[in-house]
Amino acid sequence: MRKLSVIRSAIILLLAVATSSYAEVERITILHLNDLHARLLPDEQGRGGFAHVATAIESERRTSDHSIVLHAGDMVQGSPVSTIFRGTPVFEVANPLGIDAHCLGNHEFDYGWQRIRDFVRVSRAPILAANVIDDQGGRLLEPAAVLTTGNLKVAVIGALTPRLPALIGPGLVGPWRAAGLVDSLREIVEEMKQRADLVVVLGHLFDDEDELVLRELPGVDVVVGGHDHGGRDTELVVEGRIAVKLRPYGRELGRLDIAFDTESQRVVEFEWRRIPIYANRNSPQPETAALVEHWESKVSERVDITIGHCDRSLSRSEVKTLVERAILETTGADLAYMNRGGVRDSLSRGTVTARHIWNILPFDNTLVEATVLGRDLPEEAVSGHSVERDRRYRFVTNNYVAGLSQYRHIRFRPSGRVMRDTFLDWVKSRDRIP
Repeated sequence: MRKLSVIRSAIILLLAVATSSYAEVERITILHLNDLHARLLPDEQGRGGFAHVATAIESERRTSDHSIVLHAGDMVQGSPVSTIFRGTPVFEVANPLGIDAHCLGNHEFDYGWQRIRDFVRVSRAPILAANVIDDQGGRLLEPAAVLTTGNLKVAVIGALTPRLPALIGPGLVGPWRAAGLVDSLREIVEEMKQRADLVVVLGHLFDDEDELVLRELPGVDVVVGGHDHGGRDTELVVEGRIAVKLRPYGRELGRLDIAFDTESQRVVEFEWRRIPIYANRNSPQPETAALVEHWESKVSERVDITIGHCDRSLSRSEVKTLVERAILETTGADLAYMNRGGVRDSLSRGTVTARHIWNILPFDNTLVEATVLGRDLPEEAVSGHSVERDRRYRFVTNNYVAGLSQYRHIRFRPSGRVMRDTFLDWVKSRDRIP
């Protein structure tokens, strides 16, 4: 009897330890998006659209007791509503999505850094950027926010790639710069580790910068990323800490389920899924749909008009080549160069509307030209062309490219012509493209 009593006591003790250990584990779902880029409507494949994204978020939240929703930068720039109304309405339309925090993306600067204040005013959720500072160390935005869900406090720290100068046109960033990630985030990570349980860096970062944060800042538990439109097929894991990132335009929703041990202060279990968003599977959420309709009605008459026909589907690279061809034929230049990053969409076979062109070229970039010796042109500008080193060429590009470091030795002359309008008129003048 004594032996059975000892065994029973041991079992009870083990169960008590297991129960105690389990009681320290809190579960949380992080729903996340990045690079929505003002794509208020579903694309031609029926993917995305803010009202359908809102429904997908609501659906996933219903299956989790404790959740937060994060957006990793570049909410604006990419559709007519954003371009015509300078971004602010996009944050208004995003409010019903239930986002708990944004980080600053590079394209939030596209309408001038002062516009960011309007975004902050309109957005119900904080827009965060711990490393965007001026020369005196002052911050443009709040660095972090502490969210509470269930028994868990989650610190969300905003971060923006230090490669900002190469991504923003001259004059738009004002007195601000994005400081180095590790040095600028270390102190705030340590502070947040004292104030919260789980520490998340919500970063508009390149893939290698996601990894840098995880490797060099062990106090960071999760990196929710944006900026690299290729996303990640699988999560990046460094010593049990995780980085995740989606493809853009609201075509998918990320769901990261975490079990967090509050005693050891570490993630003990996680699962990450990328959930596709289809308009025919996610009925539009009414409040968001009404806002989308309100703002789209203000631009529809201008952009939802047929301007041509495309004989086959064109990738972004092929559209880039087509834009260069249009510039050459319109201006009569010898060489034209369009940066691939300025081309924001592909083109499907069939009817071409003005909206297609606005989605492809949302930026208000203007054409500039110069007379340049072949040897002075950067390699990327002459790729695929036979260029003589000592011959002078009439070279046309856009004002964004002209501001890049490799082009600053060239004296460009402004044309005053918006590149998007040039491409629109060129498409209109032809029966079919390409």
